[in-house]
Amino acid sequence: MKDRRLLTVLLMCIVYFGCGSEKVSEEAKDYNKQGLAKAKRREYKEAIEMYNAAIRLNPDYAIAYNNRGVAKKRLGEYDAAIADYDVAIRLKPDHENAYYNRGVAKAKLDQHKAAIADYDTAISLNRKYSKAYFSRGISKADLGEYEAAIADYDVLIQLRSDAVIGYYNRGNVKSKLGQYKAAIADYDAAIKLARKGDGFAAYFNRAIAKADLGEYEAAIADYDTAVRLGPYDASTYFGRGLAKRALNKTSEAEQDFQTALDFATHRGNVELKADIEGVLSRSTSNSDEAQADVELKEDVESFLLQFK
Repeated sequence: MKDRRLLTVLLMCIVYFGCGSEKVSEEAKDYNKQGLAKAKRREYKEAIEMYNAAIRLNPDYAIAYNNRGVAKKRLGEYDAAIADYDVAIRLKPDHENAYYNRGVAKAKLDQHKAAIADYDTAISLNRKYSKAYFSRGISKADLGEYEAAIADYDVLIQLRSDAVIGYYNRGNVKSKLGQYKAAIADYDAAIKLARKGDGFAAYFNRAIAKADLGEYEAAIADYDTAVRLGPYDASTYFGRGLAKRALNKTSEAEQDFQTALDFATHRGNVELKADIEGVLSRSTSNSDEAQADVELKEDVESFLLQFK
């Protein structure tokens, strides 16, 4: 009778938690590897087919569920991705990557509190999980929990002193708090660490912070660099125009505004186009107005490449 109860417990463990699951076959592992290769080439639909094949061979293959979830997330299929992460975690309760990835998918759906709960679990499983601190910081900032977000970026920077994204995002949060000098110091670090040809968003946001401090010449210098790195960005010309107009460089400012208007119109950016037209309709400006309509850039996706 005792042995029968033990057998029942073991069967329940297998069904509900995946413990004691069968050994993954080499063929299933091969399909999973093929899926990873296709995902690396951004062939996500083809990758999903490979993960499907791996799961058909081994229905308890937690890693394949996680990887399939990642591919679905890349396709914007966030609910389907979450369903795969759920299974991966059921099969492997200590699967830190599945918790992290599920958090990212939930954040994409603006479920930031739920996302933070998943990041918390991932971090509890791995205290050095740098990506989890980064992503948790994003969700906290989106919830307006700026000081808590800064604390997460502090940990990320402690773990990875070369993490451009840590300095960059911390600078963004400090700018939102009006801590412009501290933000500039973070943008300085991000620019110093950025790869050659990168750093457009950091220059742009540093320009905003400098203009907010009334350092318009320095702001213009940063906008100049941003223009060189991203020559077709309407916001950059608009911001530079506002800084120039604050210095009474009227003709130069008007030229930047017109360029910004052309690019905003071409890209169909209705909101920015309206802002530019509003500025063009006014003949005077002041320092307080000069930066009112320029928003920080959130260049998360490209900076995330450093974690690959």
